Amino acid sequence: MISNGYLIFEDETFLDSTVAKMNALRKSGQFCDVRLQVCGHELMAHRAVLACCSPYLFEIFNSDIEAHGVSHVTFEDLDPEAVEILLNYAYTAQLKADKALVKEVYSAAKRLKMERVKQICGDYLLSKMDSQTAISFRNFASCMGDGRMLAKIDAYIQEHLLEVSEQEDFLKLPRLKVSRPQQTF
Repeated sequence: MISNGYLIFEDETFLDSTVAKMNALRKSGQFCDVRLQVCGHELMAHRAVLACCSPYLFEIFNSDIEAHGVSHVTFEDLDPEAVEILLNYAYTAQLKADKALVKEVYSAAKRLKMERVKQICGDYLLSKMDSQTAISFRNFASCMGDGRMLAKIDAYIQEHLLEVSEQEDFLKLPRLKVSRPQQTF
């Protein structure tokens, strides 16, 4: 289309094909300029792609003195499968995680400051919560420092206290001493 003397064309397939090609390059190790060491596993990627998806990695790459070579970033506390899932997300915008890995993906997303993924994983966990899992989910949310999840879990526990209190996880909680204020007349 010509507008105001300029040729303007938008190729709607270009972005998808470029992203697909970048992912294929990553999977074959071509033009990769960062190695992620995750608990003994090595994952290759492109710094520019990761910097766009992860503010945490952006900060690391932005201060990297070896900016023209291959960077190495080590994570000893993340699950390699979870990081691979996040890499696939970075290159495809699709989050595919087995339900058994969602907590690990959440933890990795939190560490990498991938807030949208963290929120999606948190929402998924909340959607799977029931009276049997409420206490363990609350413990997880507390460890992660996720106030949003904690508030929703606490509301669920208050609403379903009888069912939750009959569960093994609840019965394993340390005893609480509850005192009643005395009335003075």
